[in-house]
Amino acid sequence: MNFNKIFLFVCLIFCLVGATICASDVCEAVFDSDFNESHFQCCSLAIQEKDETVFAFRQDAEFGDDGVVIHSDKLNNQEIIIQEIEAPDFHFIHAIITEDGWIASHGGESSNETEIREMENIAFEMLSSKNISSDSLSKIQKIFNGYGYGHFFIKAPDGRYAVVYNETIVEGKLSPDEFLVIPNEYYGFKTGNYTNYSTDPVDAIVKISSYEDSGTNRRNLYSYDYKLLDTDNGKKYGVNVYVTNDNGYNVGLNTSDLVNYFYFNNNYYPPSVIPETPDKLYVGDYIFENQSMSSTIKDRIFQKLFDF
Repeated sequence: MNFNKIFLFVCLIFCLVGATICASDVCEAVFDSDFNESHFQCCSLAIQEKDETVFAFRQDAEFGDDGVVIHSDKLNNQEIIIQEIEAPDFHFIHAIITEDGWIASHGGESSNETEIREMENIAFEMLSSKNISSDSLSKIQKIFNGYGYGHFFIKAPDGRYAVVYNETIVEGKLSPDEFLVIPNEYYGFKTGNYTNYSTDPVDAIVKISSYEDSGTNRRNLYSYDYKLLDTDNGKKYGVNVYVTNDNGYNVGLNTSDLVNYFYFNNNYYPPSVIPETPDKLYVGDYIFENQSMSSTIKDRIFQKLFDF
C-alpha cells in the first residue's frame, strides 16, 4: 500500500513538472545529454546575386530580454552598418555591413567580452583591408577552440567568403543565386540555390531561415538587402532593412512569443509590430552616400587588379 502511494506521488510530481514547462503557449525545449549551447545562439544567412547581396542574421539566444540596435558608424573613412545587442553592460556585435558591400558576422559564446572584442577587431582589419586573410581566420579559430562552438562569417561583394568553426575553416565563392546557411556548428552549414524557395531574394532568405532547424529559442530575423537604390542624388548603394518574427513553426516549434524589440535609426520598434514568418516588416533603408554606381565599379576594378 505504501509503495502504491509513493508511486502515485512520483507520477503527480512528473505531471506537475510537465505542466509547468508547457504552461505558456511557448513550450521551451527539454534537452537530453546531446544538448549544447549552440542550440541557443545565432545563425547567419547570405544570398549572392550579380550586383546584390542579401544577408540575414537570426537571434536564437536562450537569454534575451535585450533587444537589438541597428545603427550606422565609421570604419576608418568608410560608412558601415552595425547590428548589435542593446544592453548597457553587455557588448556583442552580430553583424557589420560596409558601404562597398563587405559583410562580417559572428554567433556563439558571449560571456568573454575581451575575446569578443578581439574577434571584432580582427574582423574590422579584414574589412578595412578588403582581404580575407588566412592568418586572421586562424586567430579567430583559436578563440573558438576555447568554447567548442560558434561561427564567424566574412564575405566580399563578388561572392568570396570564409566561415570559421571550431573544427574547420570553409572558404569558397558564391555564384549568383547561391545561398549559405551558417549556424553555430559545422554540421548545419549548407549551400543551395535560393530560387528553389522564392524568386525574390529577401522572401527566399526569410523562408530558408524558417526551415533551418539548429536554433531552438528562435527570435528575430534581421534581413539586409544591399543593392543600388534610387535617391534624390542619383543611384547609390544602400540597404533595405526588414525584420521578421521567426516563430519556429516550420521546424516544429512555437517561439513566436520570444520576439524582441529593436531600434533602427534611433526609432523604437516593439515586438508587437513584427510580423511572423513568412511575412516581414520593411523598416527603412540606409543610403551609403559615398557609394555611387560609378565609384563602386572603379573600386571593384581596382580590387580585382590588386587581387591578381
